[in-house]
Amino acid sequence: MTDSFPSYSDTVAALSTAPGYAGVGVIRMSGDCAIPILNQVFTPRSRTDSKFPDRKAVYGIFVNPADGTKIDDGLAVAMRGPNSYTGEDVVEISLHGSPVILDAALKAIIYCGATPARRGEFTRRAFLNGKLDLIQAEAVVDLIMATTPSALEEARGRLDRRMSSHVEEIIHDLTDIIAEIEVGIDFSEDIDLETPQMEGPVGRVLEKLQSLLESSVSGRLRREGVRVSIIGKPNVGKSTLFNALLGADRMIATPFPGTTRDAVSERAVVDGMTFIICDTAGLRDNPEPIEEEGIRRTRQWLESSDVALLLVDSSRPLDYQDVAAYDSCRDIFTIPVYNKTDLPTAKGEVAPPWPERPAPIKVSALTGEGLEMLKAALSSAGAEILRSSDYSTSCGLNQRGVLLVEAAAQKVSVILSAVRSGHPPDPEILSLELTLALKDLREITGENIDEMVLDRIFERFCVGK
Repeated sequence: MTDSFPSYSDTVAALSTAPGYAGVGVIRMSGDCAIPILNQVFTPRSRTDSKFPDRKAVYGIFVNPADGTKIDDGLAVAMRGPNSYTGEDVVEISLHGSPVILDAALKAIIYCGATPARRGEFTRRAFLNGKLDLIQAEAVVDLIMATTPSALEEARGRLDRRMSSHVEEIIHDLTDIIAEIEVGIDFSEDIDLETPQMEGPVGRVLEKLQSLLESSVSGRLRREGVRVSIIGKPNVGKSTLFNALLGADRMIATPFPGTTRDAVSERAVVDGMTFIICDTAGLRDNPEPIEEEGIRRTRQWLESSDVALLLVDSSRPLDYQDVAAYDSCRDIFTIPVYNKTDLPTAKGEVAPPWPERPAPIKVSALTGEGLEMLKAALSSAGAEILRSSDYSTSCGLNQRGVLLVEAAAQKVSVILSAVRSGHPPDPEILSLELTLALKDLREITGENIDEMVLDRIFERFCVGK
């Protein structure tokens, strides 16, 4: 359960920069009392700045109004609503980045009547005051947390309303269709509503929804990274390879099969591209109960992966378990990897049963031999996946948005199939189903959103944003 947010009539304050020692620390306030509180705690050096001109940095002294002692000198900027980030009066005070100074300053501001802000409260107020829609608000935290230039560009595209405009276009189209149906219902004696005429407009809406889903695959790749599963039977060196690709001993690696009992993922950057690499439980018959749960999670992760590294032990002949591991990743981009090249190659090794895949890359995860070649293959695979997923698309919806678009598309698809079958539903049913799809889309932008959903979204934010 998250903490409840303060009343939106309150003036809130928080440290807006990261905690710790730094050259500068920034305290942010938002609300009707932000500027009056600023007048109590901050004394400008120049009389001409005593009224804090809008959006002008004012140099002065921060004092504790409780006893009049000087805390620090710094800069204050007042940004009056509605032309501010939150739409309210906003104040930002820059002081020396000492935790002691910033803590004392924040306590002085709260002493004057401000309330401590919760996670994401400034952006939440921006959303509630119509400064941002919910797609843009979610883009703010993704912009802050971007780990690569492509993730930054993707979040920037959503913040610039490139995705919002697509969703709003579909909302407009659906609204027009529903309005036409409602007119036919209201004036059914005068107007003959032919539902087959709906096929074209409804079909175009479905095409646009499907296009949104396709672009969101590209957006997910840019935002989160290419998902990679290391797959193979037990004891082929999956955890050792996982550690080698990360450059750290993240997983316990032993010579005993079945050590890994869960799917564990970490982020890695290869040639400037982000990959989410997952070490998985070994695939085999008759596992122990705990290991069986790990295998179930392995298959679950694999279903959402973009690439599989199919690992086999080159010091042992290929067997049915290797073939079974290959079968499990038959439907995704797979790179065969022959591990343990530091050991003698197995005698009588059979030809790999996957000729349609790239030639196996030979590595020793233990010594690092061949690792650069594997990284190059991984980078090439990632680039190919990005190209095939329309990487040129600037941005895409996140998981919340994708689920809502899928829900809307399913409703529209059912209606379209009924219309094309020659047995369309009654206009009242048609209007109801399309209205439910419209509700899904409006939830994406935040026009129709539950308070608990907002709590979950803004829980991802830091306190000062």
